[in-house]
Amino acid sequence: MPQGEVMKRYLLLLHRYLGLACAVFLLLVGLSGSALVFKKEIETATGLRPALAATQAPYQAFANTVLARYPNASFSLRFGAAGEAVQARVRLDDESRRLWLDGGSARIVSDTAHDEGLFNWLFALHDALLLGENGNTAVGVLGLLLLLLTVSGVVYWWPRDWRRAFVLRRDKELRVLVTDLHRLAGMLLCVPLAIGALTGAMLVFNKPIKGWLNGWYGATPGKVKVAMATTPRLPLDELVRVANLALPGGEVTDIQLEQKKDKPLVVRKRLPGEIHPYGRSLVDIDPYRGTVLRATPVDVAEPAIRLQTWVYPFHIGSAGGVVHRILQLLAGLGVAALGGSGVYQWLARRHKQRQARLFAVRQVA
Repeated sequence: MPQGEVMKRYLLLLHRYLGLACAVFLLLVGLSGSALVFKKEIETATGLRPALAATQAPYQAFANTVLARYPNASFSLRFGAAGEAVQARVRLDDESRRLWLDGGSARIVSDTAHDEGLFNWLFALHDALLLGENGNTAVGVLGLLLLLLTVSGVVYWWPRDWRRAFVLRRDKELRVLVTDLHRLAGMLLCVPLAIGALTGAMLVFNKPIKGWLNGWYGATPGKVKVAMATTPRLPLDELVRVANLALPGGEVTDIQLEQKKDKPLVVRKRLPGEIHPYGRSLVDIDPYRGTVLRATPVDVAEPAIRLQTWVYPFHIGSAGGVVHRILQLLAGLGVAALGGSGVYQWLARRHKQRQARLFAVRQVA
């Protein structure tokens, strides 16, 4: 047998049995990821997310609402377009809460634990298979295995005769048709599958990648602290104004308020040209004196942050607009379909082999 054929044979065995081992997990991660691609639109359409308001309440109004329910809590406020609902992520001693605040009145519309609700459950399933930190690591490994499955599948599929590359043998038994569909779907979705698998693994292993990349470039990100103050915090709207002067343009996407006296207020912005849906440009502000402690537009941020500005939007499908999101939706569904069709092929093949052995035994008898 030619060496190339031997290599293809081993690739097929690798692809087949690795796919069988990962099939159930790929099914879960693929389907949950597909549901999350259009999470915002589904939440809005079903009323899980408050509707768009005509005007937006002041920043301080949102902070006051959260603090009225959870005094002395640290939290962040996530903003969308003007008038959109605001999500508050509250960190308590023994749990985390997710609050939806009406964009116009700043009133609380819903208050749930961070893992309550359909989409929070789907995210926990997609992110960690509902197994916590160990599950998160497993999902990262699964992403690398999916990348290997994608590459091995494309190499094995690569045809000698391109006229037969897209043929579906409809006149054969069901197993043959499913095999052809499996190969065709895998080929058509190989690019979004590879992107989703690689970026997903990079998000899971963000900490070691961050340490290695920053170390390689000699970047040593530091933390800023606030000097002790006896005066109360300045109004949030005034602090946001200071942040906008430090980094003009763009939009405020997130504000992080820490209750520790030495922690700065962090305003996150998406500046023009940033591909990340929430931006990664940051302003650290002394909340008592209103002075800028550090302003970091993304183009001068540490290398690991600049890398993540590309990894995250490519994983969730926001980098290329609606078309990219649809491709990621199809990739998630494709992962589930490929896993299911792969298992079917294996079972059908075993059934055919069993039938052949029974026929041989009967012929001998």
